[in-house]
Amino acid sequence: MDKKVFLVTLSPKTHRTSEENLGIEYLKSSLVQEGYSVEIIDAWLNELEVEYVYDRLLREEDDILFVGISSYMSNTEPTVRLMQMLKKHNPNIKIACGGFGPTFYPKEYLQAGSDYIMRGEGERAIVELADCISKGIEPVDVKNVGYLKDGELVLNEMRCLESDLDSLPFPSRDTMNVVLGKKSTVNMVTARGCSGNCEFCSVISFFRLSDGKVWRTRSIENIVDEIEYLYRQGVTHIKMVDDSFVDGTRDEKWCKDFADEIERRDIHVRLRGQIRADKVTDGVLSNLKRAGFFSFACGIENGSETALRRMNKKATVDDNRRALELFKKHGYIVQMGYILFDKETTIEELEDNYEFMSEYSFAVTKGIFSEMFSAEGTPLNTRLRNNNELTESDFVHNNNKYTINDPAVARVYEGLKRWHKSHSEIYDMTIDPLTAPKAITPEEMKSFYGYAMELKKQDLIMFRDILLRIKENPELDVFSFVDGAIEETTPVYEEIGGKVKTLYNSSGLNYNAVANPFI
Repeated sequence: MDKKVFLVTLSPKTHRTSEENLGIEYLKSSLVQEGYSVEIIDAWLNELEVEYVYDRLLREEDDILFVGISSYMSNTEPTVRLMQMLKKHNPNIKIACGGFGPTFYPKEYLQAGSDYIMRGEGERAIVELADCISKGIEPVDVKNVGYLKDGELVLNEMRCLESDLDSLPFPSRDTMNVVLGKKSTVNMVTARGCSGNCEFCSVISFFRLSDGKVWRTRSIENIVDEIEYLYRQGVTHIKMVDDSFVDGTRDEKWCKDFADEIERRDIHVRLRGQIRADKVTDGVLSNLKRAGFFSFACGIENGSETALRRMNKKATVDDNRRALELFKKHGYIVQMGYILFDKETTIEELEDNYEFMSEYSFAVTKGIFSEMFSAEGTPLNTRLRNNNELTESDFVHNNNKYTINDPAVARVYEGLKRWHKSHSEIYDMTIDPLTAPKAITPEEMKSFYGYAMELKKQDLIMFRDILLRIKENPELDVFSFVDGAIEETTPVYEEIGGKVKTLYNSSGLNYNAVANPFI
């Protein structure tokens, strides 16, 4: 108990601005509750390099019980680098890695320098692991933990998913002042898991490693207690990071009771969340508006029925249409999650999607180009691997690839990808205050939205033109065509980019992300 646990998350290479890491804040609260001294180093939020984190840890080298690292796809490389630096300096420093990366690549993380990995949810496991490390014994009975024994991978059994989320202490909120200083939303989680079964989703795979109900909710009183605590601390914008805010037992009545409790306590916050299209109703949206919701991300994914069935989506195209019309009716900013391309996409599906995206052009998207990612552990990845249709990647880059079946679709894919990549930085900068909402005025939010719509207009023109030309000429030199369009529209993007940067300055925002590394 005299030694300290350091919980670290490192900066990813991403086109998104930094957000607080709730995972390590929950882990800290669980450890502190059991008497451990814990320090968080959030390198993403604080814009710290790996070398700084390394030097910071070495300053307290003799007092470290272990270093816990939260790792996922886009920060695997710096995680490995930090582990190797620490182990080269002192092989006796204990390291434990948790998160999506170690859950699906346990042996790789252990071979890269981690002494232990934790799969799935970690609040109970990390306390038991800390007990073992402090006593100098191997965690042979600690569920969710893995390690190497004589070079062989040992994965302990998984514990049942935590059913009583109210029993978990609130996250520690060590970094809240940094979040507020960046005008970012403070993050909250009110439920865990998802009752969906989308083929491409790693969230479902993550939770289904364990027994127990996949979707679990906190009570309304417990949720509003945390919202009220944050509100009294000066928080005005909160992002609910649940995979779907309305799921499981939550329905229109639950949303009414939630809004009633918010109003009863005289809380005035602006809320952002995620919701599945098949859960959207008039009553749900009207009640959540009363609670403070102004924005939702909705996993529409596609405007073609055949593509939705292939993805194993519960929502139909009619569900998607109804949801978007209701978002519009109630005045929400809606970000439409979209997957335009997968291995089996057809030209007919692309035509359906052009019509769908044009009809619902008011929805924010992350650009016209999007593809289904084959993440480790997902049903999609397993199917492609079993069919020998996957080009494997190493765990650091975690970028498995596949080839699109239809050559004409592949040409549209390459063309739209080239188009989007040419101006992805201005697109990402424009939509970031909408998709990762910032604590700015509704008027400033409206201005960002307006610029996002101007960009989307250009995207839809390109989508239409490239579809038409490839249908007329399947052998079209798509790169020459796209490059010509890029050159022609450069003044448009330069003008919008200048306006967006001016708006950032006047809003007091700072865009510190990098060019999208995923396209």
